[in-house]
Amino acid sequence: MRSVFLKGLCLPALLAGEALAMSLYDTAPAIGLPVSQAVKYTLSARVGYDDNSNHSSSHKSPSVYTGANFGASYADYESTTKTHYNMSLGATYYFKRAYSTNHKWFSNNHLGGGISHSFSDRCTYSLNASLRYQPEPDYSNGISASRAQGDCFNWSLSNAVTRSIDTRWSWTLNASYSGNYYAERAYEYDDRQYIHGGASLNVKTSELVSYNLSLRYRKDLKKSGYGYNSDNFYATLGTSRSLTPYSSMNASAGVQQKVIHREKIWTPTARVGYNRKVIEGLSINLYGSLDNENVDTYRGSFGSYLSNPSLRVGFSGSYTWSPDLSLTFGCSYYTSEYTRGEGGMRSYNRYTITPTLGASFRITDKIRGVISYTHTISNSSYGYYRSGNKYHRNNVVFSATYTF
Repeated sequence: MRSVFLKGLCLPALLAGEALAMSLYDTAPAIGLPVSQAVKYTLSARVGYDDNSNHSSSHKSPSVYTGANFGASYADYESTTKTHYNMSLGATYYFKRAYSTNHKWFSNNHLGGGISHSFSDRCTYSLNASLRYQPEPDYSNGISASRAQGDCFNWSLSNAVTRSIDTRWSWTLNASYSGNYYAERAYEYDDRQYIHGGASLNVKTSELVSYNLSLRYRKDLKKSGYGYNSDNFYATLGTSRSLTPYSSMNASAGVQQKVIHREKIWTPTARVGYNRKVIEGLSINLYGSLDNENVDTYRGSFGSYLSNPSLRVGFSGSYTWSPDLSLTFGCSYYTSEYTRGEGGMRSYNRYTITPTLGASFRITDKIRGVISYTHTISNSSYGYYRSGNKYHRNNVVFSATYTF
């Protein structure tokens, strides 16, 4: 009983950073308990074909590309202070220039990790960090634009403290700092930073179900001279169900007030995550997010859009056919409405859809091969009229990974 209580106490800290740049797939906690592992190293090489590496609607630039990575991971969940990390260093080379840049070389680096410490049976502190330097946007991180624009430095640092009041009630305080910087000067107009803080009151109605009332604040900082900063205030009600053998869920909904350029804009806000082991070997993960963002709103001498409600929805799944073969699948959908434009700018919509399929198979005891396919559809439209920014992209890649 005490073990289940402590796990429930840690849950609000894990969910406190729901507005951060961490993946929205982490909205719902992982099923079951995390497993410790010693340091594990990987070496991987890949070759692929991208039929629209410059994301063009009419002048596609197909290219073969190749790349390599070195990675390491570690996890210790048995100690009072729990730690984990993963890192990868690598690069990708396109034989033709890609991502509307003059370059052929692109980075493929990331570093992530976290620490959680229990000061007592009733008080837990957690710290999570993520650093990425790579061109492909991650639509599930909550702050990406709708297309790759060359190498991009993306980071997130989040803190949370949770303390129980009694066996049912607890409170959580959290703070974070995150951002997105582009290496290409042509896209620096969309450089941005986020400062976030919040508090929530949580109540457990059973060993598996809890509810929370959350008040949050987020400051959106745009690059000086490129658009407007904004202040965002949130009030949400949420519920969580976790620590069952087969599923976990977290959902919240409420209102958001966005204060930008002396205007106050009220919009609904929501966040949902769901993980489930459907049958033996088959797992699915879902997320959904609705937020009035401040991404790619600057339009030069024309001015800026003040309202940017964005919907992000995604699912991923895996099926282990045998120890030698597993299949993966998924799809992400990201759409943004740009309204309240200055200088008479018309409102418009932009969306991006990316379905994926993949297979992982054993080559030797330490080498696995992976083949994956991604199709991208992106379009911008003004009312019933297309803007001519629609493009399709097919990307196939084969990789081999050696683990030691």
